[in-house]
Amino acid sequence: MDSESDFLGGTVQRLFGLSYLFPYQRLVITNMLEAAEAAGISLRRSCDPGGSDESPLPSQEQVPWAESEVSGTAAGGETDRACLGRQIVILPTGAGKSLCFQLPAMILEGPTLVIYPILSLMADQERRLRERGFFPVTLRGGQSREERDLLWEQIRSGKSRFIIANPEVLLTSAVMEKLNGLGIVHAVIDEAHCVSEWGESFRPAYLRIGEIIAALYGNGPEPLITAFTATASAPVLEKIERYIFGSRGAHRIIGSPDRSNISYAAQGCILRDLAVRDLILKHKRPAIVFCSSRRGTEKLARRLRNDLGKTGAGEFSETEIRFYHAGLDREEKTGVERWFFGNPRGVLVSTCAYGMGVDKPDIRTVIHRDCPPSVEAYLQESGRAGRDGLPSRAILLWGSNDAGILARRGTGPDRQRMEQILSYARNTGRCRRETLLALLDYEGSGGSPGGDCCDVCSGTAGETLREEASLTDFFRRNRRIYTLKEAAAVLARTGTVGWTEDEARLAVLELIRNKRIRKMRNFLWKDKLTTAKSFEQ
Repeated sequence: MDSESDFLGGTVQRLFGLSYLFPYQRLVITNMLEAAEAAGISLRRSCDPGGSDESPLPSQEQVPWAESEVSGTAAGGETDRACLGRQIVILPTGAGKSLCFQLPAMILEGPTLVIYPILSLMADQERRLRERGFFPVTLRGGQSREERDLLWEQIRSGKSRFIIANPEVLLTSAVMEKLNGLGIVHAVIDEAHCVSEWGESFRPAYLRIGEIIAALYGNGPEPLITAFTATASAPVLEKIERYIFGSRGAHRIIGSPDRSNISYAAQGCILRDLAVRDLILKHKRPAIVFCSSRRGTEKLARRLRNDLGKTGAGEFSETEIRFYHAGLDREEKTGVERWFFGNPRGVLVSTCAYGMGVDKPDIRTVIHRDCPPSVEAYLQESGRAGRDGLPSRAILLWGSNDAGILARRGTGPDRQRMEQILSYARNTGRCRRETLLALLDYEGSGGSPGGDCCDVCSGTAGETLREEASLTDFFRRNRRIYTLKEAAAVLARTGTVGWTEDEARLAVLELIRNKRIRKMRNFLWKDKLTTAKSFEQ
């Protein structure tokens, strides 16, 4: 084992309590340190605990994510060491990306700036660093002048080696003026796919990352720059390079985006809240349910509390189902984060505000009530499941109302990205894992040991809405007996499907629109319902 391996192995063991680095972690970190030395940035060799770890690091075949194929290429064919100081690192969720910049931050002489997209991720990173005995500082909106002065002093004194922030706060005039004097040696952009997905829509600050980086060094030496993400298709990768690195190019470390311990499924439905309820009862917890709106999270959490509290099937209580979104105040968010992190049975209903980088390792089930905006977003959020490497499930719900959402996306890249994930949900002719990898331009294969890769591979995938079978059977047995209003009342009163009258009406109307159920026009049975001719036997 060479001296650099001894140094890194000993340092990660001392500071983080880990006995090894994965091969790609070592590659990313070594690139950073080589580039730092070439740029004249000092390294703190005192981090070495004074003795090397004599046991050899495990080989790539012996560690999780061993299937991750590491490749590095520099844009424009650039291969010199300077390019190693500019890296795009694409590694699967749960593969230890944070360590790739946390460990160098303890070695490099000078502070590291980490740019995050959402407050929950900033808070989670700060919490984990403090638990390890480090002293990060977090820049956020609403801080007083006194609070900011204390933060600047902690950075200048060397007490704080991590600066945590989002693009918006860094672009404020007061912060921009301070950046050049902080001696930042490494700028990290975590969840860098947000540059593409959010920067061109509702987070324009992401398109100005280059300005932030320029402000860090002014006329001095350029800091190391690393962009991390778990998923990036070719168009997203191009935008990361354009807005963060410009024409200078960047070294790429690309691992497989596959998460072999996650089993994927998709289900069509009309009544999504009820579909979520039934899936929660069926699958293991802890669980996250992703919704597209703040109001939707609160409404669904209340519904789940009410319905699941009555079932007696899972001993659910109000304390086991909570919601989370960006509209909560800081104290409320912290309370929910702590509750969920320590709860082995909890169900969290959330917007994407909880989606990226928050490290609860034992989440067993991730359900998307609403379709996410892209394949990248779906893999990021479904990747919250199974970060401990144990078997987990990711289930995406789809329905006819997705068409309305798609229509509002116009005709540009946003629409194309959503079309891809909607097509994935409805396609039952190809392995879901294989489809996801192909959409990210990754040359991989589907399937997983035990045949639990996805619902397509297991033969359980369905092309129809989940309510269709029970409703068509009901109207086949009760042809020309009920009007829409009468049928909704009967369906709700019998309790066989567990719907309210309004829900039954919505479900029947949807199947009428889909021409699975039809209204009679003959005056003898006017407005009475029956199955479509293709269903009648």
